[in-house]
Amino acid sequence: MISPCTSAFSWSLLASLVLTVIAVLLGRRVLDRIAPGSRYDLTGLVIIGSIALAAKSAGVVDLPAIDWVLILSAAVLALGIFFDEQPSPWYWRAAALLAIGVAQAFAGVRIEALKVPFSIDSAPVGVAGTVVTALWLALLAGLFGRSGTIGAVPSGVGLLAGLTFCAVGAIRPDLANPSGTLLGAVVAGACLPILLLSRSLQRGGATSGGYVIGYLLAVASILGALKNTAFLVAAVPLLIVGAPLFAAFCLDIGQLRPGHGAITLERRLRHLHEVLIAQGYTPGQVLRIILAGTAYLCAVALLLVYLVELHFLLKLLLLLILAPGGLMVFYVVLRMMGRPGVFQATDEPAPVHILGVKLHPVTMDKALATAERFIREDRPHMVVTADASGVIRAVDDPQFREIVNAADLVTPDGAGVVLSARLLNIPLIARCAGCDMVQGLCQVAAKLGRSVFLLGAGPGVAELAGQKLQERVPGLEIAGVQDGYFKPEDEPAIIARIQAARPAVLFVALGIPRQEIWIRAHLEELGVPVCVGVGGSFDVISGLKQRAPVWMQRAGVEWLYRVAKEPWRLPRLAALPRIVWLTFLELLRAPRATEEP
Repeated sequence: MISPCTSAFSWSLLASLVLTVIAVLLGRRVLDRIAPGSRYDLTGLVIIGSIALAAKSAGVVDLPAIDWVLILSAAVLALGIFFDEQPSPWYWRAAALLAIGVAQAFAGVRIEALKVPFSIDSAPVGVAGTVVTALWLALLAGLFGRSGTIGAVPSGVGLLAGLTFCAVGAIRPDLANPSGTLLGAVVAGACLPILLLSRSLQRGGATSGGYVIGYLLAVASILGALKNTAFLVAAVPLLIVGAPLFAAFCLDIGQLRPGHGAITLERRLRHLHEVLIAQGYTPGQVLRIILAGTAYLCAVALLLVYLVELHFLLKLLLLLILAPGGLMVFYVVLRMMGRPGVFQATDEPAPVHILGVKLHPVTMDKALATAERFIREDRPHMVVTADASGVIRAVDDPQFREIVNAADLVTPDGAGVVLSARLLNIPLIARCAGCDMVQGLCQVAAKLGRSVFLLGAGPGVAELAGQKLQERVPGLEIAGVQDGYFKPEDEPAIIARIQAARPAVLFVALGIPRQEIWIRAHLEELGVPVCVGVGGSFDVISGLKQRAPVWMQRAGVEWLYRVAKEPWRLPRLAALPRIVWLTFLELLRAPRATEEP
């Protein structure tokens, strides 16, 4: 036997599919003739029409005051169209939506009572129920309307939220009200075709359909409120629409960091997706992250419903772990996404600072082009390849930080550095791995007819690495090699050898921070155009140590491979979680005076 929820979803899906096709084929043409070039959003009409058809089809949907829901949905749609054509101050939009919310409460969809925490009793709320109902309806309608500038966001969230209301009713039919479950099924069915064809239903950034979807989800959440569990009455609806709520308020929270000045209310009311678009993310990227966040929070809501018998405090603890933790993961994923038009190399990339440490946002090609310019200038330059351990070392050691910040070029070498930069919204393009830079610099030197000098690593390693490099780079001249096991009294002779060889590039593989300290101390007397610290690159290039597979390099988990091969490196791995921790502390700090308030 087909369940009422499945039947409601099917009828709504069929009605929405038919109406969506009609809107795409005919509605757009009619509007183009009546008002050519105008903004429009046909999703609201499709949603209301789908619910009306589904509700009247063999009594599939039996909702209290369904006629009032449809009438007031039409009023919300009319307001949305008016807001599209005549942009109004936020307080006028809020007042209009609150008025419709009050009307809906008097029409029968309202919060009548609240369960007293830690008790089996419920307390009537009286007039306060009308106020709370109106606020909730206005809030969701407004949030979805603001998110409607990316047409697929309201319909995508509406689909996931409606299906979640259905699942709640299926998991605990004894606790869920069937009215909310049925309305959720109808909204989900109506949103699916709209999600697939949203681009054809919307033009000019119109958002009226988003207001309708948000309003209907608010009604469904009130109708479907779980009985006999005060915690889930509030938690489940908030989680189901958590992504739009988070998107609306996380910017405001960020702007309230200590040290910020006054911020206008209009600026605080910006939706996160509007900010992300302004920061260079594509609408497709924003859509994917919001839908993924919604799906995650809906899953958390379903888990809480499934574990309804748990004690209130245990459920609260679970919520406090899963909800912020998941949103933090999505925030990290969002920041790690590439942004077309933002993460692009420029001719002269200005240095940026991560935790007080200077880096240059360069690609490998740009880094090599800069090194080639250094060689042509034929005067000493210092290049630093900064991975997470190097950045942490610079944070802890002011002397080393001064050396790094004084370098002519500091390249990001490591996924931890790139992650930290992205979390801080600093446009680092990609990592420049030290091993790759060694070979690239050899190719530059060979092209210019110049030589390179290899200094560092164990006895015989530099010689073997030099041979491998000559095999890979035709025409490369090795001006000299020297292992890293030398005494201070040997340094004058080594420096004299390098001076006599006059290489274009000096590779120093003494490990962090010794190699950088050594280069800075002798940079001017060496007179080498490019001096660069390369850590353990000679061991990898010589073949004595195997590098991680290419897919691990691209995924940014090369460090994991190295630790698996060399467990003694595990203590160095502490730099990764520490740089992430310091990055999050940096996000919470009071902004510098140069930041925009």
